[in-house]
Amino acid sequence: MFISRLYFLALHAVFCVINAFKTRQYVTEPTDRLQLISATQAVRMIAQREITSYQLVDSYIRRIEQINPTINAMVVKLFDEAKAQATECDRTIVSLSEEELQEFLKTKPLYGVPFTMKDAFELDGVVITSGIYNRKNTKCDRTSETVQRMIDSGAILLGVTNVPEVCMWVESVNNIYGRTCNPYDSRRMCGGSSGGEAALISSCGSVIGVGSDIGGSIRMPSFFNGVFGMKPTPGIIPLDGHIPSTGNGYRSEMLRVGPICRYAEDLPLLLKIMAGPNSDKLRLDEPVARKKLRLFYMEGIQASPIYSPLSYEMRQTLRKAVKFFERKYDLVAHKIDLPFSNYAIDIFNCSMTDKTRPEFKQLMLDSEGKSGAVNCWTELVRFVTRQSKHTLPAIITGIIDSFDYPEDKFKEFIYMRERTKRQLKELLGDDGILLFPSWPSTALYHVEPILAPLNFVYTGFWNTLALPAVQCPMGLDSNGLPLGVQVIGNPYSDRLLIAAAQDLEEGFNGWQPAKNL
Repeated sequence: MFISRLYFLALHAVFCVINAFKTRQYVTEPTDRLQLISATQAVRMIAQREITSYQLVDSYIRRIEQINPTINAMVVKLFDEAKAQATECDRTIVSLSEEELQEFLKTKPLYGVPFTMKDAFELDGVVITSGIYNRKNTKCDRTSETVQRMIDSGAILLGVTNVPEVCMWVESVNNIYGRTCNPYDSRRMCGGSSGGEAALISSCGSVIGVGSDIGGSIRMPSFFNGVFGMKPTPGIIPLDGHIPSTGNGYRSEMLRVGPICRYAEDLPLLLKIMAGPNSDKLRLDEPVARKKLRLFYMEGIQASPIYSPLSYEMRQTLRKAVKFFERKYDLVAHKIDLPFSNYAIDIFNCSMTDKTRPEFKQLMLDSEGKSGAVNCWTELVRFVTRQSKHTLPAIITGIIDSFDYPEDKFKEFIYMRERTKRQLKELLGDDGILLFPSWPSTALYHVEPILAPLNFVYTGFWNTLALPAVQCPMGLDSNGLPLGVQVIGNPYSDRLLIAAAQDLEEGFNGWQPAKNL
């Protein structure tokens, strides 16, 4: 453990020195107040004819053009189509009486509000790559179910945002669109795989967004970019049209589609729309008896030499959240440890194993491995000589993915997973929530995660347990980087998590723009 801590300390020190000679760029708060309203507010203002959809869409397009050179988040622009749809929205609103408009909005709850989505959801007639080089010219012939529900709700799609190769890395970088930067410090990672989405929303370049999460791909970038990101209960939001697909194995329990937004009040609205008829199962409109909540917390994964230790500021952030709930609702929080959490990476790897699905080295060529497989050892040599079309994290993942656990070890880790799920189910019940750090530290510098690759377990562990979770911003650290905490609950407790997110937003001011240090 001593050698491990020394390694991570020295690693970060080296990257601090390297980046000390680079200029920190950051995205400033917008001056147009339209870019600072929530989706819920936007719908209300459009309905009351205080603003037009075209004004809102045009404002966000101008903002994207302003900030995208700094963060490189938007990779497919659908601006002309968005303006045409906004114009049509405004015509419709003008043609309706007040009473007709209210009835109309019941079926179009996001009417005229712009949104964005990550480059992992099929969109009819548009090139969607999932960061896979061989898909850079492949247009889709259908639209994913969740995105279609957003469109059917009246929302207007502005464009598509950047992801890592095959959507499987903590940095959003690929050899088609390049690297996305953190809006608080361009020298640092924005997270993955919904990194472009979270960076754009944090920069006020989008109102709301659609992300996906199999190992933290909504919550990690939401944390690094200081916004809200939710991984909902399994089976509530459809996975149809996601690239890559998961099949019907346990990965389909781990992968979740969910919302990313700056303001917690938008979470229930977005969850209702994305879930469609399944939203009834979540009882989102029922009030939450906050004073009857039972509160638990964990100060990270049990100490292990393969993960970065929990930083002082992240530990203090968790403790502040715990104290906030204790004082606000006169609760007594209980600190817990999960006996098998120190095997979290093994549990994750075994849970991702599915012999019926294409291997990662096949996915590196196309979404379903129809064109053979990448020879990752050869590709590693090509990468060193700068001839590869693939990123180093993807090549390494392809090599690691080829190794299997012995059968007895595999069964043992799956047993640990199921036992931990049962333990938490009994512990949390219908009224318990668990607070947990969003990551061991704030956003690392670019490339640094390659030498600390397993920190994603702070989010990925909860995917293996198939539990809903929401990442909540908790202010900025001494370097001006976002802090955060995860709130986790039992399946179908999403409304408790949203209530907790709204409380934390009230207590710690939620999303905050980048500051000049």
